[in-house]
Amino acid sequence: MSLEYDHIPVMLEEVNQILHPYEKGLYIDCTFGAGGYTKNILKNKEVSVISIDRDENIKIFSKEILKKNSNRFKLIIDKFSNLEEILKKETNPPTAIIFDLGVSSLQIDNPERGFSYKNHGLLKMTMGNNNINAFDIVNKCSQERLRDIFWFFGEEREANLIAKLIVQKREDKEIETTKELAEIILRAKRYKNKQSKKDCCAKVFQAIRMVVNQELTEIYKGLISAINVLSKNGKIIVVTFHSIEDKLVKKIFDYFSNQKKGVSRYLPESENKKNSNIIKLINKKVLIPSKKELEKNNRSRSAKLRSVIKINDINFKIDRSFLNFEKFFEIEENCYA
Repeated sequence: MSLEYDHIPVMLEEVNQILHPYEKGLYIDCTFGAGGYTKNILKNKEVSVISIDRDENIKIFSKEILKKNSNRFKLIIDKFSNLEEILKKETNPPTAIIFDLGVSSLQIDNPERGFSYKNHGLLKMTMGNNNINAFDIVNKCSQERLRDIFWFFGEEREANLIAKLIVQKREDKEIETTKELAEIILRAKRYKNKQSKKDCCAKVFQAIRMVVNQELTEIYKGLISAINVLSKNGKIIVVTFHSIEDKLVKKIFDYFSNQKKGVSRYLPESENKKNSNIIKLINKKVLIPSKKELEKNNRSRSAKLRSVIKINDINFKIDRSFLNFEKFFEIEENCYA
């Protein structure tokens, strides 16, 4: 893996505007990747950064940062859902916490990781610290569960047919590669008299990847932990890249702010009033990349940024079902069971 990898942090200008002026204290980069956000934050000499990533392979990008900032930077290989445990030994709570929920190009572009239908490789799609992989999902899940994965996580209209063809195919031979899976998806599309371009595989591959890595459960646990550990007046910034994860982030922020939209009307009023006074939206409308950024970085085209500030440091609890995402969480949990 080359240290010359050209990584452009998404919506960096907007992140800097939200964090300006950079206060003294501890900053958490929950999705280190190639270290773009971390390097930007460390330009401010009175801050320290703990970066988190579940992928062991990204350690190489931390070496140069460690050389220059050995007393102000630490990299932890773990899931950001374990944020509270990671920060147990820290004396002071974080000043800001940042999540970039995009899948790393380092992972997608590497055929050995098995993420992309554009590359030929074994079905894996693991980001790190996984108990299952894409091979397990494709070859062991029932037709009904496969259908639900493709429908809920990929919003794939041909979910049922694709699931059926997968089950039929694996009766003869296990489906081992990205190419084999892509061919089944294309066959389903042709059967429905639709265009059989390879891009039509994207939704199914996205759905499998999300379940393999329990991405929505991770977002839920990570954000709840972030709100809990953040200092008063601290900020949380989240950059999402598709509608499902953005919807979940919005619902969590609505739940703990004074925005009642998007959360269940069945939430007890007493709990609603208490929880709705913990954070405040910094930007009431979601931010999207500028035209200038889109011209420089096509990867940012689907990015959305939401940010909040913590206004009260009080104990809270949440009933996960009130977010109306229970079906997604159950699918992820059942695949790991």
